[in-house]
Amino acid sequence: MSRVTSQTDRSWHHPSRILFAEESILAMAVVAAGCLYLFAWLPQPILPPAATATVSKLKASLSPRPSVNAGVPLVAASQPMMRALKRAQKREARGAFDESTRAAWQAAGDEIRKLSLLPIATSDGRVIRLWMRESEEERIVALEDFLEELLPGRFAALEEQRRAAVDADPSLEESLPDVTWFAVVDDAPADVREQAFNLCMLREEARKSAALIGKYRDIVGYDHWKTASAVGASPTGLQAHAAIWRADYVAMLAQFSLAKDAYEEGFRAWRAVCDASPAMRSDPVLVTEMKEHLERYREVLATLQEPVGMPVGLQDVIGGPEPVTL
Repeated sequence: MSRVTSQTDRSWHHPSRILFAEESILAMAVVAAGCLYLFAWLPQPILPPAATATVSKLKASLSPRPSVNAGVPLVAASQPMMRALKRAQKREARGAFDESTRAAWQAAGDEIRKLSLLPIATSDGRVIRLWMRESEEERIVALEDFLEELLPGRFAALEEQRRAAVDADPSLEESLPDVTWFAVVDDAPADVREQAFNLCMLREEARKSAALIGKYRDIVGYDHWKTASAVGASPTGLQAHAAIWRADYVAMLAQFSLAKDAYEEGFRAWRAVCDASPAMRSDPVLVTEMKEHLERYREVLATLQEPVGMPVGLQDVIGGPEPVTL
């Protein structure tokens, strides 16, 4: 019995059987490779136009689409505005103060308005629009009016209590919290407390939104460039730019009498700009630039040995010593 088993084992491991199995596997691999090559080599079937359009629509429907609510990164969104501003500034740097320069400032203002409408993505995943800060500030005022109607006189009364406490003990100035509408609501009558609290929450939401939008506006200098573009696009603003540029130029050439006249022309034009748009007085960059021009004007007056002071009409805009008559 053991002899038969041994013969069977030897027949199963015979070299010819192993060779046959290897050759079979190799043949199947060659056939598979040939099929793949043939499939790749053969021309693809041409679909009729209607079928091609259907397939394209199907692929488009399956591909991911950007959300309509997705915001644009602020720096990328501000590039058209920055390019337009540089074009206007380059013209002025070359001494060109013609209609083309005014149009360049107008184009910059248009780009700023476009930027204000774009959805801007914030770092916390929110989407804002730069124009909405004023809207949110108006909402804050409206909500405060509603709260005042609901709780008449209570905010002022709480402020008066705090002021009286500080007057009695000035050391409390730092430790006493500021008066807020939330503090007022804490002492509101029970029948209106919930409504007042909801109004407070809406006001706080508007306040945070306005602060966030303001932060992003500051990153690209939105408010300053909006004001500067409005100045450059106005005939009087362009006249002020031209006169002061001319004054700096002739002062560099030591033509101090011409520089004095040009500076004074520029200051008069600037005053007219501020009268037309009072908000321009609060732009810190423009005020700083005007102070620099004023310092150069004073240097010219000192060189001419004339009284040095503030030109009439600018002291309430810039501040400074006694005015001199232009």
